[in-house]
Formats: sequence, C-alpha cells, structure tokens
Amino acid sequence: MSQHIKIAFDLGNSSLKIAALKKGALELHELPLPENLMEEDNILMPHAFSAFLKKAKKDLRLPGGPAGLMLPSSKAICRLVTMPRMSVDQLMLNLPYEFSDFIHGEPHQYFCDYALCQDESRDELQPEEQGEEQLTMMAAVVQRQQIQDYIRIFSAGGFSLKRILPQEMSLIQLVQSCLRERPEDSREFCFIDLGFLSTRIFVVHGDRIQAARRVHIGCRALDGVVADLFNMDPFLADAYKRGNHQGVLEHPRCIEIYESLAVEVLKVINFYHFTYRQNQLDGVYLIGGGAEIAPLRRLLEETLGLPALPVDTLIPGREGQVQNGTFVCAVGLMAEPEKEG
Repeated sequence: MSQHIKIAFDLGNSSLKIAALKKGALELHELPLPENLMEEDNILMPHAFSAFLKKAKKDLRLPGGPAGLMLPSSKAICRLVTMPRMSVDQLMLNLPYEFSDFIHGEPHQYFCDYALCQDESRDELQPEEQGEEQLTMMAAVVQRQQIQDYIRIFSAGGFSLKRILPQEMSLIQLVQSCLRERPEDSREFCFIDLGFLSTRIFVVHGDRIQAARRVHIGCRALDGVVADLFNMDPFLADAYKRGNHQGVLEHPRCIEIYESLAVEVLKVINFYHFTYRQNQLDGVYLIGGGAEIAPLRRLLEETLGLPALPVDTLIPGREGQVQNGTFVCAVGLMAEPEKEG
C-alpha cells in the first residue's frame, strides 16, 4: 500500500529542493549545496551529505514521516515500453532486456519497475495502432546498490525514504493528480526542465511520456559566463547569477546561451507537432532552477510561440502556493499515484 509522502526531495547538482507538509501547510525550500558535495549527479561525500541533511532538518524544522526522493536524471532510465501480454513473473523476467543499452553487468544488480498505461484517450495521439495482445507501460530501471545508498544516506540524515522515482514518473503523478481534479483539461503537458547541467523536455500525455529529449545546455553555462565577466570562481558566480548582479543575465553572452537553448527546444516541439498532428499543446511549463530567469523565459516564449503556463495550476487546491517552477518535481513526488483496479 502506498504511503502518503510528508516530505519530498529533488536532488540537483547545485541545490536541494524540498517540499514538506507541516500541519497541512505546504512549505518549499531550496538549499544551495556546499561546494564539492555533488558532481555529475554523484554524491561525492556521503557522510557530509547526511550531515547536511541533518542540519537542514533541524534548522528548517522539517517533518519526519515517509519521505520521497526524485532520482538524479543519470541514475535511472524511464521510458515507454510495449511488450506482448504476459504474466507478472514473466514480465519482471523480461523487463531488464528492454534496457540492455543501460544495464552493465548482471540483470539482478538492477531494480526494474513499471506502471501500466490505461489512458483510454491515448489513441488520438498514437502514430500506429496497437493490438489488444500488447502491454503498454512506463518502465524504469536503476541499480539496486544506488537505491540502497540513497536510503542509507538519507536515513543517516534523519529521513525515511519510502518513495524513490525517476523524474518522468514524478511528472506523470503530478499530471494524473491534476487530471483527477480537472478531467476536462487537456491531457497534454509539456515540461521544460531548465537544470544545472542540461535541459530536459518532456511531453506528458495522460499516463505516459509521449516525447522526451535532453539538451546539453544548462545553467552551469551561465555560471561560466558570469565567472568570466567578473573574474571569479564559477561556484561563487551562482550567487551573482541568482541576484542578476549588474543586470548580467541580459548580457549578450548570456543571450547567446538562451538562443542556442531555445532553438534546440523548438526542434523538439516541432517534431512533436509533426508526429502527433492532432495534438492540442497550448503552452509549456518551465521548471527547474533556470525557470526563474526572466530573459530566458521571455526568449523561450518568443521562439516557441507558446506561453509559459503558471505552474501553480498543476497542484489543485494549492493554487498560488507553488508559483516557482523550481519545486514542481518535488511537489509531484508528493502527489498520490493513480490507484489500479
């Protein structure tokens, strides 16, 4: 049985995003990570990270209870999979082979899970018909040792991880929670995650990822420009970027990065429009650390010809409480998954 998550963590390479329920109220926190604690989605110093969590729990008076963690993007693979209809035992035996491009070593070293897709309206956006003897699902794989490491590190920091999901499933949970409250809404949601190392684009249609792509341009490129302009360490440049020191985010070199990123995102959107001609995509949700960079938001809207939709509408009943796209994935982890049956 699924446990209701009281606190959720979105672990990035430059900051830790936290969503917590305290006496029914939603609290959101973003904590910059100390230098050299994370690198390329890896926790470099587990004991120091646990101490960091323990201090955050005390300083912010974070609640205990069941916790959730969104896996860093390179630690799990999640994709739409279609397989012949089979028993659960057969499915779990064969599922690892759907990820042969990711698995190194023995299949038993990896944990696989899946969520069957049952969205009846999906046929509108299917480029090809599928037979009734097929199973369509969102499937994911992650190293077992990696899961055990996260559980141990967070436990030492005072948190009991009960839900660990890849980003794709966090967004699907959020979308399904939204559609349960507002079933008349469009079933298409486009998320542009403006992260530190890269940007990820996801189009969610109901209970599945309909399109996804990673663009290797992220906010670290902006830190590099700021560091160069002000002759400082890139780690310190992050504070200047966040505060838009001397209007640096409008500098021509930063604009060049926005333009390069916008062109790559446009390619994904155009491909989606071409592949699914009956789509009704009417806007995008900007999430991640770069979502609050105003000139980047403006340029994306202009290039895509689509508005940046307010993220607070994604959380029914809490409109106005989650205006910052930075916390969308953490909040998505707290959404209750669709009940089967």
